[in-house]
Amino acid sequence: MKFCPDYQFDVLTEERFIQQMPQILERLAQCRQEGYFRGFDEKELYYEYFLAQDSRGAVVVVHGLSEFTQKYHEFAYYLLNQGYDVFLFDQRCHGRSCRLTDRVDLIHVDKFCHYQKDLHRFICDVVRPATDKPLYLYAHSMGGAVAALYLAEHPEVFQKAVLSAPMIEPLTGNVSAGVARVGLTAYLIFGNGKQKFWYSAEFDPEYKFERSHDKSRARFERNMQLRLAEPCYCTTPLSMRWVQQSVMLRPKLTRKGFLKKIRTPIRMLCASRDDVVSEQAQAAFAARCDACQQVIIPESAHGMLNGTVENIREHMQQIFDHFC
Repeated sequence: MKFCPDYQFDVLTEERFIQQMPQILERLAQCRQEGYFRGFDEKELYYEYFLAQDSRGAVVVVHGLSEFTQKYHEFAYYLLNQGYDVFLFDQRCHGRSCRLTDRVDLIHVDKFCHYQKDLHRFICDVVRPATDKPLYLYAHSMGGAVAALYLAEHPEVFQKAVLSAPMIEPLTGNVSAGVARVGLTAYLIFGNGKQKFWYSAEFDPEYKFERSHDKSRARFERNMQLRLAEPCYCTTPLSMRWVQQSVMLRPKLTRKGFLKKIRTPIRMLCASRDDVVSEQAQAAFAARCDACQQVIIPESAHGMLNGTVENIREHMQQIFDHFC
């Protein structure tokens, strides 16, 4: 069954989100296809997709750190209503996908480029067999770094791309990213890369909205309910290797030789008040990449899709304008 779009766009207010999301989720469930595909190393990764009636294109979604497919169902609904097919998958050590350590909640990757290789398998083995429509890419935070690596390696696959608050470089607190790169790389010469990073927080089932980066209480509470109901969604702590790999990204992603490989038109949507990833690194990427246009969403935090109605509306409109 395919989703029948009405080509209307109206962001759900807090009250309407609570009232209407059950009906939206039921409607999505009627047209959802789901299953598992094999990543680059044959490990199982969960996916789901939704096809729109008479679709104009297909959007591949690459989620951010500690996220999962279900968190993007409202987003998928908005895209489907505009006539786009939507493809999502849980990246390794996220959601219902494979784990690489004994801990279900620990986010680990041996090399950051493995995310990119999984994305390519997803496109080849799931997306392309399901649709021959033009492909568009949407990627948030950590997913934005994955997307940048992919666009340089495969510039011919996507028509256009949106990078939402991309993690060109994570913020590293009181320690500079350069010092973090040297220190973590030195540690991993002898240390265990699958050990939990010292300063990485555990999942907190009592975590409150007031402490979060979100500006939508209704969306925050739904995401917490999903996490509390499914242990596989409680990924929060990071491995030593994951942190080391993340701080190694900026030198590569902002190198001119690398950026010249990217030919896909990119719209980079940045939060005006981002305290998760480096705004300076985002600006450096955009300034050096001829294919990239940077847009700053006013009065927004890192998770723009969990922001105010105005944040979400502006975010979505930027996506629609870019993809059309």
